[in-house]
Amino acid sequence: MSFINLDAGARTYIASLKVDPNFSAITEATSRADRKSLAYAAMTTAEQAVQETLVPKLESLKADGLVQSWDFATGTGALILNVDDSRAKAAFQALQGVTELGRIVRNQEVVLDDVVEGDVAAPKAGDKTVEWNVAKVGAQDAWAAGANGTGITVGIVDTGANVQHEALKSHFRGTQADGTVTSDYSFFDAVNGKKDAYDDHNHGSHVAGTSVGGTEDHLTGVAPGAKFISAKVFTAGGSGSTATILKGLSWMLAPTKADGTGADPTKAPDIVSNSWGNSNGADLGYLNAWKAFEAAGIIPVVAAGNAGSRPDTIGAPGSYGESITVGATDINDKVASFSSRGPSKVKDKDGNLIPKPDISAPGVDVISAGKTANSYVKMSGTSMATPAVAGLIAVVLSKYPNLSAEQVRTVLAQSAVDVDAPGFDVNTGWGRVSAPAAVAKADELFGSKKPAPTPPTKVLAFA
Repeated sequence: MSFINLDAGARTYIASLKVDPNFSAITEATSRADRKSLAYAAMTTAEQAVQETLVPKLESLKADGLVQSWDFATGTGALILNVDDSRAKAAFQALQGVTELGRIVRNQEVVLDDVVEGDVAAPKAGDKTVEWNVAKVGAQDAWAAGANGTGITVGIVDTGANVQHEALKSHFRGTQADGTVTSDYSFFDAVNGKKDAYDDHNHGSHVAGTSVGGTEDHLTGVAPGAKFISAKVFTAGGSGSTATILKGLSWMLAPTKADGTGADPTKAPDIVSNSWGNSNGADLGYLNAWKAFEAAGIIPVVAAGNAGSRPDTIGAPGSYGESITVGATDINDKVASFSSRGPSKVKDKDGNLIPKPDISAPGVDVISAGKTANSYVKMSGTSMATPAVAGLIAVVLSKYPNLSAEQVRTVLAQSAVDVDAPGFDVNTGWGRVSAPAAVAKADELFGSKKPAPTPPTKVLAFA
């Protein structure tokens, strides 16, 4: 596993491989642990079949001076290509004739656009503090019912993580029993290639704290019993790209040791929290990765975006049907003005625009961990709502670990607190999540091993 190191004078393209993975060995009875290995094997087998004829063609293009270098984002069906900027047009035309490649596009910058309101004072030692967003979703009631995320891992694709922070250290999967920290299978840096976990922005630490973090006295996360792992795909300035993100997603499908060796899909997370997205909801550049997640039983939770209150502003990959897409609400259960509205720009198999977002969670004035020492930061955005939903799903999975993504989607939909138009609406989806209601609904639907219910019908309601 390598980090993205673009050649000088190069232009970067992202190409989709024409892969057709065979996921037939995965059935409803397959455990989540087995699904990860089977899905990754099917995906990489399909990629390797394409690479057998593709690589010689790339070598030929390199000999002709049209391609400088390339890298496969294993498991995502994507190829990252660097071409000589002065010969980009000729290179692009030549690549169009490579039959193993599908869609080819320029590498796109992806920028975090959440509102950072600055540092806030940490609670005094001994003070019992529950952040408002944790209380709002009733997380403590779910914990009291015996579900707090234990046994579940959340993958955070973001700016990294300050794993020495008091609210994060014990929740980081790389923290050992003696308090030492290792990045093996727990941290990957697609930006700078560093081996030790860090965060030079705040965003990733804040997200991790909202999902699974907190101390005994200061509760910031919805699933404090869960663990998290982190892929850094954004810079200190909050800028990433399709290429860095694809490498981070690749690592999530099969985490590695700190030196990039030993890729192991059994160590993949159960949930991947994505507090990012681009502005083009019709972009399908991440779809192969999302298909791999779906086959592996890994649930992708994605921010709706901060382009509200205009309609039709859900970005990719939140626009995908495979995503559990999250809008933001405030302390009064009102949809945040910035929260992107649906529906998606992507159509389902019947040709209808996919209704989005799926669900909402608190995302205004959220306090969580920062990048330095034991600092705390207040931030607003659908980025803050997304990890809360990832944490809530971890809570449910800690009691019912083999639920599928669709079963989880049903639990969320049928347990949400309706806060906007009745039923499903394109502002908040099915409503604001509730942890105790979600656990109770999972008990009702699956406690006696009942058959999976039919997902609820989404009826679009425009504000």
